[in-house]
Amino acid sequence: MKDLKETIIETVDYIEDNLYNKISLADISLHTGISKYYLHRIFKSLTGESIMEYVQGRKLTSSLNELINTTMRIIDIALEYGFDYEQSYIRAFKKCFGHTPLKIRSDKISLSLILKEKINCNDILSIGNSITYNPQFVFKQKFNLIGIKHKILSKSGDKSANSYGRDFFYNHKHKINNLINPHEYFGFTDWGSDDFIYYIPSVQVSDIDTIPEGMISISIPAHKYVVFRFVGFFRPDDLNGRHLGRLLVQLYRKWIFKSGYKFAATFRFEYIDNSRSKDNYCELYVYQPIEDLKREN
Repeated sequence: MKDLKETIIETVDYIEDNLYNKISLADISLHTGISKYYLHRIFKSLTGESIMEYVQGRKLTSSLNELINTTMRIIDIALEYGFDYEQSYIRAFKKCFGHTPLKIRSDKISLSLILKEKINCNDILSIGNSITYNPQFVFKQKFNLIGIKHKILSKSGDKSANSYGRDFFYNHKHKINNLINPHEYFGFTDWGSDDFIYYIPSVQVSDIDTIPEGMISISIPAHKYVVFRFVGFFRPDDLNGRHLGRLLVQLYRKWIFKSGYKFAATFRFEYIDNSRSKDNYCELYVYQPIEDLKREN
């Protein structure tokens, strides 16, 4: 059985090979051997847009070459890229780039366009029925957590951390009165100690004035984070150390060394919003504090 990365590679390559043809979701589904529903769901989970939105973006981006570097009529460019009518191409072009094709071709003012480049499949990490793609960057203000502190064996995730997380979420979270969102889960990992790594399943709270017995509070200062989004086509409860471990290897051994950043603290946290999850779908976000390497200069 093909894994998710293979399916995405086949999809992207098929689209590139057929930019000058009409492409439908049914065509891609037939080519990959994956149902239209499942293919749409995989692609949108990975990229945040539908396959057909990506197809149109790629066609329009590619058409800029003919528009700028040739004297082809706009109607001929439209037909070459599989649009039935010139006006269909013009409307799609303006929606994508904010300007009409004629303005791009004739305007002497410098314009900045956001292009839809081909997905770089080397940036995709998949294992079985889970997948992740390029990281994002966010800034979070200071916030507070309350949870239960445990020693674990590995900062790359292990089965005990998953077990502690499920136990806390289902059996202890209700003891916290000032939590902000009952659907949210934070898995805080601290490897600042020379002797142990600590994992703290927790929830965000409005204040740390009242802490249930057996729990601790954590005040996390304001930070810039790199955030890896992990999508699994299974229940959130079925997340395990193998899934997270592969993602963390990507973060610690591959991404960081070519990123231009360094880790800014000896902690990270996982974030799950269970209201977004279903029986066969879940999202997990890994937040790692970072800072620019240029600060060392």
